[in-house]
Amino acid sequence: MMKQAFLILCTGVFISTSPCLTGQEPGRDPLMEQFHAISSHDLLNWAATLSSPEFNGRMTGSPGFVKATTWVAENLEKWGIKPAGDEGTYFQWFDHGYNEVHNLGGLSLHIPIKGGDTIIKQYRFPDGYFPGMNSGSGEVTAEVVFVGYGVTAPELDYDDYAGVDVQGKIVMFCRDVPYKDSRNPEYSKWVKYCYHHYKLDNAVKHGAAGMIYIDGLHANPNISYHPGFVWCGIGDEVLNDLFAGQKHTYREIMGKIDQSFKPHSFPTGKMMTIRASTTWHEGKACNVLGMIPGTDPGLKDEWVVVGAHLDAVGNCGVLLPGALDNASGCVDIMGAARAMAAAGIPLKRSVLFAFFGGEETGLVGSGLVARKLKQEGKKVAAYINLDMVGNGTGFHLAGGSTWPEVFKHFEAANEKYLHRSMGSSEVRSHYGRPRSDAAHFEKAGIPTLSLYTTRPVKPVYYHLPGDDVHSLTPEIMEDAAKLLLLSLTGIANEE
Repeated sequence: MMKQAFLILCTGVFISTSPCLTGQEPGRDPLMEQFHAISSHDLLNWAATLSSPEFNGRMTGSPGFVKATTWVAENLEKWGIKPAGDEGTYFQWFDHGYNEVHNLGGLSLHIPIKGGDTIIKQYRFPDGYFPGMNSGSGEVTAEVVFVGYGVTAPELDYDDYAGVDVQGKIVMFCRDVPYKDSRNPEYSKWVKYCYHHYKLDNAVKHGAAGMIYIDGLHANPNISYHPGFVWCGIGDEVLNDLFAGQKHTYREIMGKIDQSFKPHSFPTGKMMTIRASTTWHEGKACNVLGMIPGTDPGLKDEWVVVGAHLDAVGNCGVLLPGALDNASGCVDIMGAARAMAAAGIPLKRSVLFAFFGGEETGLVGSGLVARKLKQEGKKVAAYINLDMVGNGTGFHLAGGSTWPEVFKHFEAANEKYLHRSMGSSEVRSHYGRPRSDAAHFEKAGIPTLSLYTTRPVKPVYYHLPGDDVHSLTPEIMEDAAKLLLLSLTGIANEE
């Protein structure tokens, strides 16, 4: 099967590169010349540029993000890749506001002592708290009320706010919902309550003045903005302090909720202060789209699409560079795109290179691209997604086992030239909120594969300041770009 897959790749790629089709001198193989020209040095330099202070964390809608889109488009134009955005440009624009975070803000606990005095415990960033990326600006001091998952679902006979007064208080709740099996259709009844936007909006609706979110110590811009409503994320230190002296630990209470599907909300009796300094801006953002048109009269209107999100999570008072997540995926595609354009091989199908905005704020840009392709009646032969493809020694293609006719091109190229470990998995039913740009294409019934790197050899700083170029392994990025070059060409040229 492996040998047969490679022969198919050869038929799709190498026959089309013969001198009689390309005008090249006998014995010369422009595809392999460009394969070997892909350089980890170039990819690392591009990743360093995208994750530099110049682009300020690439928050969708911000000036830094727009500057990054211009930089990518300029490179595509320089390499001879045609624009595929609006009105003959590389850009596909959409409205998208963003929050400018001026500093780290603060979080503190008021500890009463004998004699009526109070000790203020200040928590430290990033180990104690993380600023709310879409927090309103201001300061709130109030009692903390624990409200479980922060969910009000009358049709499910569940309400974390029942029996507690949160008016003017700081609410504390965690992510997700009591129902845990996202592979079960029953989960679909709960999924709308998983969204960060819903949880914050529900807190505001109940009259809370602020919130602390048990969501891990990292940046999260995928949440609502309400002027004056301040919030931050917390970790175990704050949790332990707030649950000290209570009847049960945090984990004991969450266990009871998950088992019984009954809320266990209560006022903690403890006062905290949250501070945030932010400015909300209305704005616009865009996807960057470039293409190499197909040449076959019967196949050129079919598209092979490869995409990665260009946005990252911005600046929380400290730069969040977004090198692995997801400058890595973007520069891998750029490396393959430059090589494919330079090789000049006629492609039967058209290849679209997509750099999405708004992934970190709810898969906004990829949804726009998927909808527009459908509206325009485009047939998409395959969609390949790259996210965090820059730290490790092996490859994994989610969806590869479901779509073997697409996966065979990756498998054959890897076996022949790269010799990396490579796994695949099936597309499985999932009723939770979508977490990847690939979800829009999967939902449309398009053969969709997501390329990941496996066996990380460096720490992964997810949505943290440490996600800079030092978190990347450039050798795997070079091989990812080479893998894309051969595989995309094979898919585009298969009969």
